[in-house]
Amino acid sequence: MIDTEYIDYTEGLATPPEHLVCSECAQLLTRTNMILERLEAELTRPAAPRPEHEVALDWLAALCGGHEAVTALDAAPLVDDALDLPVVEDAAGRTQLAAVAALLDEVAADFPVEEVGFALRRALLRLWEIDPLVIDRPAAPAQVAAGIVWMVLGANGLAGPGGLVTATALKERLGLRTMPTAHGKQLAAALRGFWPWQTQRPWGMRDLPDLEPLGYPDLLVSSVRRRLVRLRDQACLARDGGSPR
Repeated sequence: MIDTEYIDYTEGLATPPEHLVCSECAQLLTRTNMILERLEAELTRPAAPRPEHEVALDWLAALCGGHEAVTALDAAPLVDDALDLPVVEDAAGRTQLAAVAALLDEVAADFPVEEVGFALRRALLRLWEIDPLVIDRPAAPAQVAAGIVWMVLGANGLAGPGGLVTATALKERLGLRTMPTAHGKQLAAALRGFWPWQTQRPWGMRDLPDLEPLGYPDLLVSSVRRRLVRLRDQACLARDGGSPR
């Protein structure tokens, strides 16, 4: 049986309004949507590339340990100055430090660049000052020496094929069972600390090998720093609106 009253009731319903809010609220919602759409467009717009001179100066700051160090950067050769081993009261620590230093001297004698030996000794002394635990036992002296060599050569673009030594050759030279790369990364991290080192190398220096950023210009040989000084001067000239001519 058909319920006629129900049919009459449904046929009498009015069409619901388009908006169930007042006109002021509708205007507010419309304006809010417009603002959100504008913000979304701004956020999704591709960022403008940074000026090349800014990228270069930030990269140099990562290599040298800050923009002030970049300003003071020079190309004077490294010398055998203040590189004596410190006085260590602990006998075991003193023996370990001396053993690592002796191995570094032996490896440095194989390289044609005398400054590398000074950089290796300075890296050892600085690590001992910052965190002697990364130098001291239980790590074997050969393992520590290999890590320092790999780290310093990497900072100067002299590690690997085409450099002064490969990881395999260094491993065999010091009689290691493992490659020196992992220990080199550990020592590099100890030197760097928490400086923001992840930077983009500028296109203008693509002819220069990758340089491991350590944050200490006195671990870089003069030939490397000479090229960095040139890049710094060019970047500063561009920053200040000067002309290369």
